[in-house]
Amino acid sequence: MPDRYSVTTRSVLGKSTKHLRWDGILPANVYGRGLESVAVQLPYRGAEAILAEHGLNSLIELEIEGESEERPVVIRSVQRHPLTRELQHFDFYQVDLTREMQAMVPVTLTGEAPAVHTYQGVVITGSDRISVQALPADIPSHLELSIDGLEEIDQQLTVADLDLPGGVTVLTEPEIMLARVQPPRKIEDAVEEAELLEGEEGELAEGEEGEEGAAEDSSDGADD
Repeated sequence: MPDRYSVTTRSVLGKSTKHLRWDGILPANVYGRGLESVAVQLPYRGAEAILAEHGLNSLIELEIEGESEERPVVIRSVQRHPLTRELQHFDFYQVDLTREMQAMVPVTLTGEAPAVHTYQGVVITGSDRISVQALPADIPSHLELSIDGLEEIDQQLTVADLDLPGGVTVLTEPEIMLARVQPPRKIEDAVEEAELLEGEEGELAEGEEGEEGAAEDSSDGADD
């Protein structure tokens, strides 16, 4: 059963909502398909806890002040201050529990790639979230992908390697890279530096040969 949280209706709108934030209150809205938007508010600390516990698109139940029934919702979007990154606003989206929805789900890498120890490889990450479709109750909060099988340099894992819960369909292309082992950075840098120096030496040698040739031509001309 989804976790349940309470919010109160909000009468403060527009730019005046900054006063709510000063008082530790976060403004929010509840909206949905064919539904009228409802302005609500909740304690800032409570909003942080909900976001930390569930993230985006995870199903929760919302008790709105004055309503007799809870609403099944997901946090659809979050606004943050561009400098301080403090929460500014929540958008709760009321879902139809019988209708599939699309959502972006984070991918978390777990484990340790043997190639890191064997070859001093470096694990790089690709896309950190994928698009899925499922009933609201089946949308996962995140997906885990083990990198324990990455044993060789240039070996990679893609969306196709994800182990999906039942009822969840992936919409992201299966060949999208999620993790890959690259050669050691120090070796790559050393090779690039050697190639650069080799090129400079080649240019210098050509310049020296040209000067010698010019000197020989000049002396020949003087003899004539």
